[in-house]
Amino acid sequence: MRKNKSISVLIQLCKRLLPLAALLSLTGCWDSDEVNSLAIVTSAGIDRTKDGAIELILEIVAPQQQQQQSGTGQSSGQKGGKGTTIVRYAIGDTAADAQGRLQWKLPRTIYWGQLQVLVVGEELARDGFREQLDYLVRVNEIRLRVMPFVTHGKALDFFDSHFLLEQTKAGFLQSEAARVFHKPLTLSRLVQRLSSDEDTAVLPFINIPEDRGDRGGEPYIKGYAVFNQGRMVGTLTGNSFLAAKWATNQLKNDVETVNVGNESPARVTYTTLAAKSRLIPIRKNGEWQMNIRIESEINMIQNTSRLPMAEPQNARLLEAAAAEHIREVVTQTVRDTQRMHADIFAFGEAIKRRNPHEWSRLEPQWNRFYPEMDFKVEASVKLRRIGMNSIPLGRQHKERTKP
Repeated sequence: MRKNKSISVLIQLCKRLLPLAALLSLTGCWDSDEVNSLAIVTSAGIDRTKDGAIELILEIVAPQQQQQQSGTGQSSGQKGGKGTTIVRYAIGDTAADAQGRLQWKLPRTIYWGQLQVLVVGEELARDGFREQLDYLVRVNEIRLRVMPFVTHGKALDFFDSHFLLEQTKAGFLQSEAARVFHKPLTLSRLVQRLSSDEDTAVLPFINIPEDRGDRGGEPYIKGYAVFNQGRMVGTLTGNSFLAAKWATNQLKNDVETVNVGNESPARVTYTTLAAKSRLIPIRKNGEWQMNIRIESEINMIQNTSRLPMAEPQNARLLEAAAAEHIREVVTQTVRDTQRMHADIFAFGEAIKRRNPHEWSRLEPQWNRFYPEMDFKVEASVKLRRIGMNSIPLGRQHKERTKP
């Protein structure tokens, strides 16, 4: 009887102590920082100074000004990004050293968790920024979804530019990347490419017009910056930029114009609805060659020729002209990358997937083999849409003016 009573008392004691034990286990975020004590970074830039030091530029959210804007419903009255963020920079021996020096100047703790874009100055890109990239991939707050870019000139010039349609530099670059690329490049992909056997990569290249006043001159993505062995070796712009996007499945609503027929004018402008490319390595006469096969679907948006594209034979003419245009520009672009010794289209990876044993023999001499490698570009185009008007207006005008 006494034993049962002792057990009952013990059970009651456990019931009373159990909630207390649960409360003691809830330690909370004992090492966390309050939001109002953080300098939240949305975009960062790194560059090299004239004396060889590293310059780190940070775009930091200005919460006080954001709160005022949301409370009043009015803008700050300053050009894009000036009202919601501030830009601060510091110079050090390394990127980490510059970050430490910049922290001395700020009353808040630098927080990298909201970093969205990274901008690299052209001089540092040409010298190689792999060593400075080491700091960014080591910081556990930085996500590998960050989008890297290379800017023409100095990185600080980009952060001094005006953006009339976006509030922050990070928002501007994210919108630009979404507009230009089917799948924007990330820091994770850059690290993978620089760590691959070919050690090559491409990054979006930002052009900064000289006229950057209130009347315009906003930066824009002009092409690709090409990297080999961790250093920028050139750029691909214009048709070469489009060709690189064709070969890497990055086309998105791009506009092209080709000549159809012998009459003047005979230009047809179209957009690309869908595109797919494949690399097919083959052995011919004991040597590796690469077949690049590109399939594309287009939408005609303007027809200045006299040919009605609703007729099948005329549609075939446009498809043939578009396919020939793709073959020409892609062929020229691959030759340009061969002169740069930069396998940005991953020919080496394609051979490695096809024959790993053969790649192990070819890999040590790949930098010498790739510039001389034979390749062939095959393109097929399908016209899917011709718009609302089946007969060109130019032809209608010509017919109306006949005596």
